[in-house]
Amino acid sequence: MAIEYGEYLRIQRLRAGYSLRAFAKRIEMKPSNLSFIESGKANPPRTEKTLFRIAAALNLKRNSAEWDKYFNLSSKKTEIPVDIAKNDNIRQCLPIMLRTIASARLTKRELEELIVTIKKSGRKKQS
Repeated sequence: MAIEYGEYLRIQRLRAGYSLRAFAKRIEMKPSNLSFIESGKANPPRTEKTLFRIAAALNLKRNSAEWDKYFNLSSKKTEIPVDIAKNDNIRQCLPIMLRTIASARLTKRELEELIVTIKKSGRKKQS
């Protein structure tokens, strides 16, 4: 079974050494609201400000696997994660990229290989 946002948030909060109340105070949220989110009874926060505040409190590093997972889980399945939606280049090219991938009818394995290739390409440019 796939992990949901609330469960992932709880794991990361505990890993960072916060109690529920201490973390709620740190991210400026009512403990009851945080509890509802972690238990899956409430949706993840929707505002960029809140999502980034939580990521910062958890010491998630940009472009890390934890960062990506956190923001991917925070978005609805039909939404672009908030940290990616800010990038105009990606937002403008995303529809055609998705249509191209869909029309290629790639298998899950081929999609995973494409992701690896893109990640490798991005690392080369950063060097």
